Amino acid sequence: MAEMGETMEAPAPREDTLGVGSLALHFVSWGQRTTPERAIVLVHGLTASSREFVDLGPALAARGWYVIAPDLRGRGRSAKPAHGYAIPIHANDILTLCDHLDLPRVRVVGHSLGAIIGAYLAALYPERVEKLVMIDFGGVVPDDTQQAIAASVNRLGTVYPSLDAYLDQMRQLPMLQWNALWEQYFRYDAETHPDGTVSSRVPRKAIQEEMAALDALRIEHLPPLVRQPTLLLRATVGLLGADKGFLLTRDEAEHLLAAMPDCRLVEIPDTNHYTIIEAPLMRDAVVEFATAE
Repeated sequence: MAEMGETMEAPAPREDTLGVGSLALHFVSWGQRTTPERAIVLVHGLTASSREFVDLGPALAARGWYVIAPDLRGRGRSAKPAHGYAIPIHANDILTLCDHLDLPRVRVVGHSLGAIIGAYLAALYPERVEKLVMIDFGGVVPDDTQQAIAASVNRLGTVYPSLDAYLDQMRQLPMLQWNALWEQYFRYDAETHPDGTVSSRVPRKAIQEEMAALDALRIEHLPPLVRQPTLLLRATVGLLGADKGFLLTRDEAEHLLAAMPDCRLVEIPDTNHYTIIEAPLMRDAVVEFATAE
């Protein structure tokens, strides 16, 4: 087992599927399940999948930790039920996965929607969460959120003539700088139909239900209930311009710092809500915080 700060060779990922009731929940893991105290759960964003953590997962496991990244229901290779998309339901899925893996207490890293799921787990199940990392989302949904994430959501439900056509369109997304991470991310997201056409694996109606449920849940009440050590990471470039279209505004970040008794903020320069995931500074900050004893 690696000592604190010691880095091993990054392990290869493993793909698994767990039955949660009648739901098939797919997840990827890195590292070995040695002691239950050394486990980290990575929770992805609204329209994403476990593939957004293809860099962070191995980096955490290289420190000797067991790392799990589920595809939330309705995403990736997990089942897509007709309904059942809300923060409490995702939290239950994650707790069931942890129970199955004999992980009574974990450290949680969440990006975007995953950050709110992490805060919900930390607030309502404090005995299950030891540390929390919230990446670029807070306790209030900004008014321009739907406009800011429109480019990502608009691919859902659209049918493309081929995988190449789908990937070509994704390469044009204005908020990304295309590289190997996004190539892998969108290839995993693509579902090829018998006639050769391609669409996203994520049902548009699932995201519509998710957004409605998020509006109904008083997520602004969660941060004061989070008592665990928390790292808050913020992107500094908006999705609608340099100073517009933030999922975590500077004011909201300051509010979270005041609301959570053991929280610190790291801003990641020259990143937006999506590119923060691939930033080396973000990865290093998460690794140091999440694996520290």
